[in-house]
Amino acid sequence: MIDLSKALDFQGYLNKSTEEQKDRLLKTYETTKLSKKAEEEIKKLDKNVNVVVFSEGYCPDCVVTLPYVKRMQELNSNIKVFYYGMNGNKELLEEYTGTSRIPTVMTFTEDMEPKGAYVEVPQPIAEKAAVLPSEKQKELIKEYREGKYNNLIENELLDIIK
Repeated sequence: MIDLSKALDFQGYLNKSTEEQKDRLLKTYETTKLSKKAEEEIKKLDKNVNVVVFSEGYCPDCVVTLPYVKRMQELNSNIKVFYYGMNGNKELLEEYTGTSRIPTVMTFTEDMEPKGAYVEVPQPIAEKAAVLPSEKQKELIKEYREGKYNNLIENELLDIIK
């Protein structure tokens, strides 16, 4: 069972990152906007959802994903977000998802019943990368990290939160 009392809030998560890591995440956050559809769906949420995020400041995929989680939390106080580092929590992460990749965003009801999980990248990106040669994989991931597939991040997070 995940002990939510040991989690960090967003500021605590930022504080354990280097200045460079903080700056990179905050710059990405500033430019991350939710679609009108996502905003409407998040605002309609009328039950508490616990969102557990495993992340590290050095992870470029975390920098792309975490701003969406933060934006969704800001729109609805029913979204409770708990941040954990990967270090020291690898076994817990593997227990819940079968892997230890970051970012991992898991959602639970207010009674801590599992709802869904987002692991590392959106599923369509992971599936596409799995069949591409190495050079094409690198290109796809570069495009993902540059924001080309932000709609996939938003959609997948929305699906596991609502």
